[in-house]
Amino acid sequence: MKIPDGVKEIMMANPNIGRYQLSKEAGISESDARFYAKLFKEQNGKTVIKRGIAIGDIHFPDHDEASIRIFFDFLKDFEPDYLLLTGDQMDMGCISGFNKAKPKLTEGKRLKREYRGFQRGILDPIMDISPDSKKYFFIGNHEYRTNRLIEQSPQYEGFIEVENNLDLESYTVVPFNECINLGEMYFIHGDYYNKYHSEKNVRVYGKHIFNWHCHTNQIFTMHSPINRLPRQGVSIGCMCNKNPDYKRNKPNNWVHQFMYFYMYGNGQFSYYTPIIVNNRVVINDKLYEA
Repeated sequence: MKIPDGVKEIMMANPNIGRYQLSKEAGISESDARFYAKLFKEQNGKTVIKRGIAIGDIHFPDHDEASIRIFFDFLKDFEPDYLLLTGDQMDMGCISGFNKAKPKLTEGKRLKREYRGFQRGILDPIMDISPDSKKYFFIGNHEYRTNRLIEQSPQYEGFIEVENNLDLESYTVVPFNECINLGEMYFIHGDYYNKYHSEKNVRVYGKHIFNWHCHTNQIFTMHSPINRLPRQGVSIGCMCNKNPDYKRNKPNNWVHQFMYFYMYGNGQFSYYTPIIVNNRVVINDKLYEA
């Protein structure tokens, strides 16, 4: 059986691509994508191990600088094949509807300045450290604030969007509320914010689903009643200031956290979610601190 050249080309460039993503990129059905992915792995006859790293809820310029420095240090050591910025990279509080009648919270803040700072402080260092990784940029609810502003004031269209203000040429931009999959892992910024949001995600999607958005670490595991295969909903923490102005010193369950993973040739994976406490974390027997 011969794999169509266009489909094979996509899988050669990304051996661990999931069937959902393959069906989208190749313009074929998900069942065909599943068949070709299995055939490709059989014909290649080897296990491909890829490395990946994912980070979200940076909320620049209200980010935690020490946690970001630790992330950069680990990124240098890890050398990932995949790098995912999973949404709410920027805070965009200056155009937030929640701050519309609160000028003190937006005093001195400018959207253009945030874009420039994020480019210099986050995107440029990532490109310097990891130029060859396959990169994804998720539009989170905070980035989507530009769309809401354009809905109210269409004259801003073409000027304030993320794609028009950041250098994302090396990134696949993931639209708001969409998810991608790498092998058996599915990634989404996140929408649910209830107490048991990880359980909600895994029951709605029925996949190994990783989300951000809630700034906390939460895991819910379920099993299929047929083959007892586990499915996990995993919520990953944030990399932002855990006490922003609008919190007014209220306690919360936020944690500084990112994730890294290994993807095997059959789409299975291992993942790890280190939590940064007091500006330090130990990963693979190495202390990272800032």
